[in-house]
Amino acid sequence: MKKWLTGVCGTVLMILTWTVGWGLGFGGLMELYDPSGRIEDVWPMVLAIPGFIGGVVFSTLFRTAEAPCGFDEVSLGRVATWGVVTGLTLGVLGIALGVGSDAPRSVATMMGVTAGLGTVAAIGSAIFFRLLARQMPALAERMG
Repeated sequence: MKKWLTGVCGTVLMILTWTVGWGLGFGGLMELYDPSGRIEDVWPMVLAIPGFIGGVVFSTLFRTAEAPCGFDEVSLGRVATWGVVTGLTLGVLGIALGVGSDAPRSVATMMGVTAGLGTVAAIGSAIFFRLLARQMPALAERMG
């Protein structure tokens, strides 16, 4: 039963985890920071988009580099590394698409923020998968 965490279902679940995590988690925090909507009005939806892209990038990088292992079987240090790479990739994509300004300080800020958010999302999703893997025997018993 646990094997589905390493296949296509696991990849889809990882992408969904990143999308929800960025949308509700980071978007919810930004709604608290910007309650009147002066910067942006719909933070959860806006941040769900890079969350989805990040989930796809993270899953692809992870599957390529850690091929035989599942999301719940790799050390948190390696997961964090892939999260940083994913965040930097999102930062480069954001800069290429014109998010923010061209000022060097803004570029450095964008890269730092996306690398940090990518790391948090990667570690959070890995912990979620570890908890899910622990619950798999109990779920299998209940399902009969």
